[in-house]
Amino acid sequence: MNEYVEMPPKLIYQINVRLSNGDHEAFLEIYEQYATLLYNFTKKYIQDQDTVADIVHDTFYNLWRSRERVKAEYPIKNYLYRIARNVVFKELKKQVKTADALADLQRRETLRVAAAPADQPGGAYNMLYELALAQLPPQRKRIFQLCREEGLSHKEIARFLEISPNTVKEHMSLAMKSMKDYLAREHDIVMKLLVLSVCMGA
Repeated sequence: MNEYVEMPPKLIYQINVRLSNGDHEAFLEIYEQYATLLYNFTKKYIQDQDTVADIVHDTFYNLWRSRERVKAEYPIKNYLYRIARNVVFKELKKQVKTADALADLQRRETLRVAAAPADQPGGAYNMLYELALAQLPPQRKRIFQLCREEGLSHKEIARFLEISPNTVKEHMSLAMKSMKDYLAREHDIVMKLLVLSVCMGA
């Protein structure tokens, strides 16, 4: 992503006309020009870097889909900001719904565990593990499950997902940090250690 530099009005007009006519090169020029700007804008509202990258991608995808409605004299930056705000708003609404659903699940599971016989302690730990796992982005969650639940090595996961071993290693490190942070934030230290011992295969 390149550093943002404002386009002169004449160039904005020309590139808008090219974009509205379906010029793919014009679209790529716009991406190079504004991707960093949108990334930094989105980071103000969304913490997860993978989600931020997805939102930037979706913003440009939506711009391309609506390219025929682009007005030649209207700054393309304004279109992108408007689209990005809408995508960010939808993502925040989704996160709120997810948080509410997880909170409801946690309340129901807590009541179930409290009512369960004393010889069934594993349910509480499994519930905490699943809640922590649910916080991860889809790709990171998949990598974590392949490694910890299915026993694949980093190289095997890399070949399976067609990514580099270093990328797998980074996702695993970030997954463990996210889960530890979630457990530290939501649960007491004893539960945290017990669940981590499960997910680390101790």
